[in-house]
Amino acid sequence: MTGEAYDHMMALVVLGVIFTASVFVVPSLSYVNLLYLDQQQLQNIALSAMKTILFDEGYPTDWGSMHGTSMFKENDVKRFGLADPKDPSLYVLDPDKVQRLANNPMGNISYSKVKELLGLSGYDFSIVMRPLYNVDRSVDIQRASNEQTATIKWETNVSRSDGHPVPKAIVYPTIIYAVDSGSSFETRTVQSRNETDSLGRCQGNQLVSVSGNAKIKDIIVIFRVTVADRATMVVSSQDTHDPDDIAKINIVGDTIVLSLPEDMSNPENRWITNIQMYNFETSISLLNGTNKDRLNYGSNNVWNMTFSGLSSCEPGILVLTFNTVLGPHGGGRTLAILVGPWALWNLGGIMRFNSVPVGSGASAVVERDVIIAGMAYVAELRLWKA
Repeated sequence: MTGEAYDHMMALVVLGVIFTASVFVVPSLSYVNLLYLDQQQLQNIALSAMKTILFDEGYPTDWGSMHGTSMFKENDVKRFGLADPKDPSLYVLDPDKVQRLANNPMGNISYSKVKELLGLSGYDFSIVMRPLYNVDRSVDIQRASNEQTATIKWETNVSRSDGHPVPKAIVYPTIIYAVDSGSSFETRTVQSRNETDSLGRCQGNQLVSVSGNAKIKDIIVIFRVTVADRATMVVSSQDTHDPDDIAKINIVGDTIVLSLPEDMSNPENRWITNIQMYNFETSISLLNGTNKDRLNYGSNNVWNMTFSGLSSCEPGILVLTFNTVLGPHGGGRTLAILVGPWALWNLGGIMRFNSVPVGSGASAVVERDVIIAGMAYVAELRLWKA
């Protein structure tokens, strides 16, 4: 009898343990499984959306440039996609379409429109385009009081997105400077080649000078970094001014469009003295401006000119030199250099579309390497439930 009673007590204990497990453990397991399924669903939707964004040309296939120099109309876009219809390669994006994601002075496509075209009702997302490599740099420009010589010292630190240094990266710093000789204006370039050390660092200096009555009026430094034939590019801070105060540079197909910023501290004439297309191997002069090539508040808010074959040349950058007055308090006219197009080089080449904080719930992230205007970028899509 004692043995049977003992067996009954043990059975009750086992049943109690099983009941307790069913009450506490099973719901926990179900919750974990639900979280996993939710995360997997987000990942699948993000992958599908990213495939559409990068591989689909959209409709019309030239929707990024279909309005020419007229203001962009997002309702004319019937299908969304950033792929370049002129290039059959995968992961090559159309610069005209990419620029419509930014706060473009010629008009941009809204977040709500893209969300509708991608069929992402019930979800929110953000898109970030950033250079493939992080290029931290410092530039020190020391100009002589006579404005005839300048010493440019620079340092760079090249790393991957995870922070690991990139040794043996080829760094091409290009110094672009505007020269006023009194009777004419010039834009000159000097380039050097350097290689990063085991910690991804390199440094150098360059002296530029002019003679006679010539004066150096503005200087800008551009860094192109190449690793295994994959190139990325960043523009340093400029020497004398805030470039956003002069003009916004946009390319629509073969047409260069310049527009005045909405909030200007200086309404003076901005004469365009020179436009160059530069791809770090050759520099081609597109325009030597005249008095008709200008921006002026109230009468010439927008300037545009078409250059046949410009889009097919994949210009790495456009270098524009202006004869302008800098700042709100005048101080005489001078030369100022701008690099464009604006949407790709604003904020160091990082473009953000709907950069709102992610909700506290689950989210999915998809990253892919892409090519924009011959340069390597990382496209990141982040998706979460609305």
